[in-house]
Amino acid sequence: FASATYIIGFVEALQSNLGVGGTLLRHSCNITEGINNCSYVFPEGYWFNLVYGTAVLLFCLAVCLIGAGLFAKTTFLIFLAVMFSIATVMFSFAFQSNKTVYPAVDNKLVPTNETFELRYTGFHMHTFMDNLKADYVKDYTSGNKLSFAAVFAILFNGCTGIMAGANISGDLKNPSTSIPRGTLLACGITFCIYVILFTFTAFTCDRDLLVNNYNYLQDINIIPAFITIGVFAATLSAALSTLIGASRVLHALAKDRLFSGILHPFTWTVGKNKEPIVSVLLSWLLVQLTLFIGKLNAIAPLVTMFYLLSYGIVNLACLALKIASAPNFRPTFQILARYTSFLGALSCFGLMFFIDPLYAAVTLVVMILLFVVLLIRAPATPWGDVSQALIYHQVRKYLLRLDIRKSHVKFWRPEILLMVSNPRSDYRLIKFCNDLKKGGLYVLGHVIVQPFNPDVAQYYDNQLKTWLDFVEISKFKAFVELAVSDSVRDGTRNLLTCAGLGGMKPNILALGFYTMDIPHDCLSDLEEKLQKRSNVIRTLIRDNSLQKYDRINKELPPLRQSQDDQIMNPEDYMGMIQDAITMGKNVCVMRHFDNFDIHSTHRPFVDVWPSCVRFNEEFDNTFTLLLQLACVLHMKGGWKTHWKIRIFIITETDSDGSMETLVIQDFLKEARIEAQVRVLPQPVGKLYNTFTDSFTSGARIGRGLDYYSSMNTLMKEYSDNASVIFTALPLIPPEAAAAKAYITELSTLSDNLPPLVMVYGSMPVISNSL
Repeated sequence: FASATYIIGFVEALQSNLGVGGTLLRHSCNITEGINNCSYVFPEGYWFNLVYGTAVLLFCLAVCLIGAGLFAKTTFLIFLAVMFSIATVMFSFAFQSNKTVYPAVDNKLVPTNETFELRYTGFHMHTFMDNLKADYVKDYTSGNKLSFAAVFAILFNGCTGIMAGANISGDLKNPSTSIPRGTLLACGITFCIYVILFTFTAFTCDRDLLVNNYNYLQDINIIPAFITIGVFAATLSAALSTLIGASRVLHALAKDRLFSGILHPFTWTVGKNKEPIVSVLLSWLLVQLTLFIGKLNAIAPLVTMFYLLSYGIVNLACLALKIASAPNFRPTFQILARYTSFLGALSCFGLMFFIDPLYAAVTLVVMILLFVVLLIRAPATPWGDVSQALIYHQVRKYLLRLDIRKSHVKFWRPEILLMVSNPRSDYRLIKFCNDLKKGGLYVLGHVIVQPFNPDVAQYYDNQLKTWLDFVEISKFKAFVELAVSDSVRDGTRNLLTCAGLGGMKPNILALGFYTMDIPHDCLSDLEEKLQKRSNVIRTLIRDNSLQKYDRINKELPPLRQSQDDQIMNPEDYMGMIQDAITMGKNVCVMRHFDNFDIHSTHRPFVDVWPSCVRFNEEFDNTFTLLLQLACVLHMKGGWKTHWKIRIFIITETDSDGSMETLVIQDFLKEARIEAQVRVLPQPVGKLYNTFTDSFTSGARIGRGLDYYSSMNTLMKEYSDNASVIFTALPLIPPEAAAAKAYITELSTLSDNLPPLVMVYGSMPVISNSL
C-alpha cells in the first residue's frame, strides 16, 4: 500500500506538471490561462495513469532485483536531488516578491467562466494571523470536506520512513549502530525542514492559495522545474524504500518460518549477495494490484492506519521489554522509558480511531487474526518470546505477595506432588490427578536412582525435556520436577522439601501402589487421543504432537520386565509415607488406575468409605479430606454432569444408623456438599461405641487383616459400579520392620476393586464459613 501511494503521488505530480494544463508546461509555454494549444503534454485518464505508474514501478523493480547496492547508490542520488530542491524552496521564500498564482488545473471547485487569482504575499504578519485559525473546506481532488483527521491521515504518509532502516537491517554492515543513528538523524532533519516550510508558508501564502492549489511551492519557485525534480525524487525514493523494505520483511518472515511452510518459496535467493528475488517479485505484484485504485487520497488513510498500527506495536514491544526488566534488553537509545513507550502506543492507537473508526477496526481485526495465526502455528524462534519474560515478571511479583503465613482453610485447594515411576505405566493416574487438583499446584515428581556424575547430569537434562514434552502434548497443567538420589525415599523427601515456590508448595503426596507385578503400558492412550485430531486441523494449527509422541516414546525408559527390576523396597515405600506425615503433608496412595476410564458410563458414582468415624467429637482430618477430594473431583467438568457422590458410613454400634445418617447429613449441609449417605454395620472385630469412645482410644490401631478384608468385601459389594473409591489409609506403624505387613494390609484393603484412593489427612481442609 505505501509503495503504491508514493507511485500514485509520482504519477499525480507527473500529470500536474506535464499533463494537460500542467504547471511546468504552462511556464515553459508562457501561458497564463490553460495550455490546451501546447503540444507537449502527457495524455490523461485512468488507464494512462495506470501505465505511467506501472512504468515507474518497473523501474523500482529493476533496482530492487539488482540488489541493495544499487538501491543505496540510487537513493543517495535521489537524496541530493531532494536537498537541492528544498534549497531552491528556501531561496524562493526568501527572495520571491508579491506574485499572482492561479488555481490548480484540476480544481473543479473554481468557476471556469471567470478568472480566479490567488496571492503570494511574501512575508507578511497579516497573512500569518489569517492562517493561524482553522477553517476546513472541500478538497478539490475528491470533493469531500476536509477535517483535521483527514489532513493528518494524508500528511502522515510523509513521516513514514522511520522503519526504512529497520526493514533492510539484513543488508547493513552494522545495523545496531546505523539504524538508531540514521533514524534519529533523519527524523530530526525532516522535522526541522517541515517546521521551516510550514512557518514560511504560513507567513507568505494566503488561505485561498493553500486550499485551491496544492502545488503552490512550484508556482512560487524562481525555477519551477526544480520543484518538479524534487517531487519526482522524493516520491521515487519513498516508493523504492518501501518496496525493498517490504520484500526484505517478507523474506525474513519466510526464513523464520513464522507462517510454517506457506511462505517457503520466498526464502529463495540468488547471487552472491543472496538477493530475495521471489519476495521482491511478490511485493511488486501486490503493489501493481494496488495501483488499480488510482487515487492517492483514497489509499493514504489506509496506509496511515497500518503505519500507526506498526508503530503502536513497536511501542508495545518496547514497553513489554521494559516492564519485563530483562537484563539483556539494553537499548543504546537511553531516553527509552516505559512511559514514553506507553504514550507512543496510546497515541498511535488513539489516532487510528480518531482518523477513521471503521478503518481502525478493520486494521485491528487483521492484526488480531495474524497474531492468532502466529500464536497457533509459529515455531520456537531464535530471538525468544517476550510473553515469557512478562509472565516471569508477573509471576515473580505475585509469588512474593503470596504469603504462606496468611493461608486460610477456607481457601484450601489440593496441591499435589505425584511421584511417577514411569509415565508409560502411570499415564491414567497422571490424568486422574490432573482432574483432582482444582486449579492448585500439580507437580509430577520422579527420582533418578543413580549416583550423581556428569553422565547422569546429561541424562537428567534429556529426561527433563522429554517429560516437559509429555506434559505439553498431554495438555496436563503440571510442573515437572526430577531429582537424582541414591534412593527413591531420599529423592522424594527432597522433592517434598523443595518442590514448589514461595506460597505454592505441595500439600498432598500422591503415590502409586507398591507392587512387584509387571506394570501395564498405558501410554498408547495418549497416542490414540492425538490421532483423533483430523489431519486438516493438525495442518492448520501446525500440530507436531505425533512427532513429539514418537520422540517421547523413544526417550522414556522402558518398563520393568521382572520383579528383579523393582528398585524400591517396602521399607522405603512406607518411609516415604512416614516422611510426608512427619512434614505435615496429606497422603494419597492410589491403586488400580491402570483400569481407570473416565468415559465409562456404567460406573456413575464416586464413592467415599471413611472408616471408624467418631460422632462424639469433631470429624478428623482424614474424614474431611476424603469428602473434600471427592467434592473437588465432582466439581470438574464431566464429573459433575455424569457422576454422583455416595458416602458409606460404617457404624460400630448395634443401632439402625439413623442418628449417624442425621449427623453426616447435617455436616454435608454445612459444608455445602451434595452426596447420598448410607450407613452400614461394622464388618468384623471389636465393637466401639462411636458416640462415647474418643478417637484416641485405639479404634484405628491394630485393625488386622480380617477387618480390611471385610472392608474390601463391603466395597466390592456396594461400590462395584463406582468409577473411583476414596477410603481412609490404614494407620502406618512406626517400626520399619513392619513395612511388609503394612503393604499386605494395603493390598488386602484394595484388592480387586475399582480405582481406589487411600487417604491420610494431616490438616484441616474444609471450612463451613462463607
